[in-house]
Amino acid sequence: MGRIPTGISGEKYGIKYLWPHHRAMARDLVAGHTPGEVADKTGFTPAQITRIMQSPLFIAEMNMLEAGASVRAVDVHEDLREMSKKAVEVLDENLNSETISAGLKTKTAFDVLDRAGYGKKETPQQHLHLHAHEVRKVEEMSPEELYEDIIEMAEEEG
Repeated sequence: MGRIPTGISGEKYGIKYLWPHHRAMARDLVAGHTPGEVADKTGFTPAQITRIMQSPLFIAEMNMLEAGASVRAVDVHEDLREMSKKAVEVLDENLNSETISAGLKTKTAFDVLDRAGYGKKETPQQHLHLHAHEVRKVEEMSPEELYEDIIEMAEEEG
């Protein structure tokens, strides 16, 4: 029989080094995918994914990715905060500028109001329920009568 493969730390069936597919697995796990989802995506069995996840090399890779993700998330948040200050200044300049068309100013104003929660409210679709006798009445109407009634109802609502 052959030798039992051992990893760097001597654990049974441990991985000796990280292949690109191991790094992809680590990225997926850091992104929030479950081991089962990673197994489905990569073609490995859940048991294989579990063994890989227990490897010291893989654990170190996961820790490195998680630390990097936290730092990048903080940097992006700060960058967006700074950019939003500039964006508000640009919007303010555009709205007060003499050289920008009234149409662009109006569109900008509507976009700002929409993002602030003051956008156009859509009227919800209404559903009508007809009783059996009303359904029979509609079935007995000619297409012209039905059309006239629908137009009349629409004009009453509008």
